Amino acid sequence: MQPQIHPTAIVDSSAKLGENVEIGPYSIIGKNVTIGDNTKVGPYCMIENTIMGKNNELIASCFIGVKPQDLSYNGIESMVVIGDGNQIRECVTVHRSTSLEHPTTIGNNCLLMANSHVAHDCVLGNKIILVNCTGIAGHIHIGDGAILSGLSAAHQFIRVGRFAMLSGLSGLPLDLPPFCRAVGPRAKLVGLNTVGLMRNGFSRETIRAIKNAYKELFLSTRTMKETIAMLKAQNPIPEVMELVEFCETTKRGITPARMKFHHEDGDDE
Repeated sequence: MQPQIHPTAIVDSSAKLGENVEIGPYSIIGKNVTIGDNTKVGPYCMIENTIMGKNNELIASCFIGVKPQDLSYNGIESMVVIGDGNQIRECVTVHRSTSLEHPTTIGNNCLLMANSHVAHDCVLGNKIILVNCTGIAGHIHIGDGAILSGLSAAHQFIRVGRFAMLSGLSGLPLDLPPFCRAVGPRAKLVGLNTVGLMRNGFSRETIRAIKNAYKELFLSTRTMKETIAMLKAQNPIPEVMELVEFCETTKRGITPARMKFHHEDGDDE
């Protein structure tokens, strides 16, 4: 089926629209745009410099691929690349990168809720949720299955590991390790994202192993370097090794633990 374009929409002649694409009232599809099959673009959206896969849904008033909010940006035709099956809700903004080589990237099956913001040069994996009014600054990498809750904010250049969770109203200035939860205006670790891990098929044995590694890494009196060496020597399961490697490769630093969580959150198994 040919694209369905509302009479009030404006579509640049260079735009490539797949089969059964819908473009809603008053939306603007600019230059350097490819939109995959069965994608629906609601009213009042603006898309430029974007390659988008199939089966995406943009509800309304989204701005995708517009120039970054970076004073060093020199006007190059950089890009946003978005995968398949994403839900992009009202008033979401996704800014294109500051370089040609590394586009701002969003994977598959993500949910970007109303008024959330993805800044330039970010790389988001699959099945990520940004809850209402979440803002992530430039150059952030977020692993698969992570959740950033409402009104949270993340500092530029940080990493968020797989299946990590940042609570609402939190500020994240440092790397958030995979499988962990963090909360607070200067966020602190408060244990594992146990519910998220179980929902995603992690066994209790795996969760228990991750929890034990968490205690060693963040609650022991040893240095991080000493603990990493000790855990590596134990030939840990892949998930524990993922946690260890994340901590070992940090550049911004790792979010510290809130030490008293342990007595409040004893059911993390």
